[in-house]
Amino acid sequence: MPLPAKALTIVALAFALTKPAAVYAHPTLVDTSPKADSVIAVSPGAIWLIFSEELIAKFSGIDLKDQAGKRVETGPAATAPKNKKQLTIPVITSLTPGTYTVEWHAVSEDTHRVKGSYSFKISQ
Repeated sequence: MPLPAKALTIVALAFALTKPAAVYAHPTLVDTSPKADSVIAVSPGAIWLIFSEELIAKFSGIDLKDQAGKRVETGPAATAPKNKKQLTIPVITSLTPGTYTVEWHAVSEDTHRVKGSYSFKISQ
């Protein structure tokens, strides 16, 4: 015996209310170059950040700061042509020995915005 239309509506509504909502993840930083907390011998030509999701380059980037907190000039952020999860930021000037902080922000293609920071050191 088929269920009446009203009963079907109630069952459908109950299912919809108990079904878990879709979970939208935020992009997470997966890898960096230079690596976080690493000591490197020479100035990098670029900073690479790799995320768990594809990014919108024009809304993503970094502030690179020296150990005195002074901002270091970098070029515009761009995603790799074949990997939109990788953000590449050219370092315009040669970095001198010392500790540098990368303050990054990223917007994924589903518009989630995240930010964070890490440091690396250039040895003497």
